[in-house]
Parts: sequence; C-alpha cells; structure tokens
Amino acid sequence: MSKIPKLIINMATLFGTFEGISIDDKGRISIPAILRKAVAEKAENTFIIIRGVEGCLFAFPKDQWLVFWNELQKLPMDRENTLLIHRILGTLKEAVLDGQGRIALTHKLKSLAGIGKVVTIVGEGDKLLVWDPERWTSHLDGTEATPYDTTLYRAMEKIRKTDNG
Repeated sequence: MSKIPKLIINMATLFGTFEGISIDDKGRISIPAILRKAVAEKAENTFIIIRGVEGCLFAFPKDQWLVFWNELQKLPMDRENTLLIHRILGTLKEAVLDGQGRIALTHKLKSLAGIGKVVTIVGEGDKLLVWDPERWTSHLDGTEATPYDTTLYRAMEKIRKTDNG
C-alpha cells in the first residue's frame, strides 16, 4: 500500500486552470471562489507567495507552506540548498485574502514572473501557480529550466522521497 505524501494530508486540494485574471492598480489578483473555498481553515485565509519554477510564482496556503518549509529545512545544508533557501526567503510574501478574495503581489515577485496586467492561476494540489499567460503557454510547449529551477526541482523531489519513505 502506498503512503500518502505529508504535503497532501489534511488539506483541501487545489486544482483547475483559471485564465484572464486581471491585476488591479494595487497589484492585487482575485483568487477564484472555488479555490478560496478549497483552502483549509488552518491556512487562516493566508497564502505564502514565493518565486516558483520556470518563471511562475508559487502561492501556498499558509498551512501547506509550513509543511513545505519544515521539509526544506531538513535538506542537507550544502551551498546549493542554502542558496535556494536564501532565494526563497528573499522573495517571500505573506498575503492575506481581503474581503473581496484578493491577494497582493509585490513588484519584485511580478517582475521575477514577468507578470503584467493579467495572470493565469493553476491549481497544483497543494499550491497555486501564478503565471504570466505567455509564460504559461511557453511552459506547456516545453522550455529550458534555469539553475534555480533545477535546484528547486531537486529539493522538491527529495522532499517527496522523504514523505513516501
């Protein structure tokens, strides 16, 4: 019998692709209602947003971020993993859903993800991916991973192996 990864135990599952989501003048995006409803109460209506892979942003519900962060800290503290953690923390933004279901993106995060006036949000189980629509299309067409992407992919794979025994 296979083990269920720790990252998906006791959480709402976030799935779906939502295109054409506008960014307002204050840098806020509206999280689709179905995704807001799926966020566990333990997340306290809060997302932790970090630089993701291949030009997107990761928006973890707070409870899932804490699980992910705990697992990241268990990785060997070599130069590669330490630099990865510094890069993650250097872009991290805690974003609380406002009364209209919006979260704010920082200028730095939008710049890293090449985000302009519109985004595509993709639910990936334990987190949301926030994409510039053109980057999302390029990603689906197959793009080259950067060194940051490769390091984060490796870290995520190590976490999954740990979770599955």
